[in-house]
This record gives sequence, structure tokens and C-alpha cells, in this order.
Amino acid sequence: MGSKKEHLALAIEGRYDKGMVIMIGDAPGDRKAAEANGVAFYPVNPGREEASWARFASETADSFFTGSYDAAAQARLVDEFEALLPDLPPWKR
Repeated sequence: MGSKKEHLALAIEGRYDKGMVIMIGDAPGDRKAAEANGVAFYPVNPGREEASWARFASETADSFFTGSYDAAAQARLVDEFEALLPDLPPWKR
């Protein structure tokens, strides 16, 4: 009941420092919810889910916890994610 943005806000407000929250998602709405709440975002690439999770485990998790997962690192991953999104979602074909 509510949007992703609202659910994320309810989960973190008064509980967590926004700098200690990362939204992991596989949809543009997940990225938008993270941005609206001022938290980090890690994209799971369509068609490359296993590789995305492997990269998160081997690279991104550590960089997030050490504070080096910055806006530039996130932007590179988001650019890759957006390039892989289909022009038309499968359910609209």
C-alpha cells in the first residue's frame, strides 16, 4: 500500500542515517525511489542478474560500507543499467 518511494521512506525515517542505506533494484522506479529519499542505488541489470549480484558481492558492498561508493561510481552503474533497459517493457509488447 503505497509507492516504492513511500515504502523506502517509512523503512528509513527515524531509523537509519541516509548515508547508510542502499536501495538495490532492477527497475527505474527503484532508482527513482532511492533518489527521492536521498539514498544510494545499486542497479541489477536486466538479463545480467547473476553478474550484477556477483559484482555487488565482490566490489560494491565493500565500497559502500567503506564510504567509497560515491555518486560517480553509482552514475557509471546507472548508465550501464539504463543502456540495457528495453525501449518497450516485455509486458507492453
